[in-house]
Amino acid sequence: MFRGISNLNIDAKGRVAIPVRYRDSIVVDASGEMVITVDHMDRCLLLYPMDQWVKVEQVLMSLPNMNRNVRNMQRLVLGHASEVELDSQGRVRLSLPLREYANLQKKSVLVGQVNKFELWDTEIWNTQRDEWLAEAQSNLEIDAVLSQISL
Repeated sequence: MFRGISNLNIDAKGRVAIPVRYRDSIVVDASGEMVITVDHMDRCLLLYPMDQWVKVEQVLMSLPNMNRNVRNMQRLVLGHASEVELDSQGRVRLSLPLREYANLQKKSVLVGQVNKFELWDTEIWNTQRDEWLAEAQSNLEIDAVLSQISL
């Protein structure tokens, strides 16, 4: 399970080190293999361990691709999917097209999403996070739902 936020650096070769606390589960559950692709709604990358990606890929391929919106999403997500393997230092290489899509330069934020990670440019992440917080604080519908639960 991937939880939490990590600040990471991308090296000159486009490699990013997966935090140590996640590496063992990626090696055990996915043989150290991951798939990196684009998020079709936000300018970030999605990093899936291979065992999780297989499930996502099956769902994506089962969608009705005669629907133009579905087909476009498949083009983006499946078309950009890149298989990578953790190297001996726990790094994965981000291809140039993927880095360009997410505007990744040097500083990045890795966000755990239970079965996958999101990888964001630090500045874009900070801007989006602030917008999401402001939106959540002004959204009465969310207030009604959240008032029914305890965190």
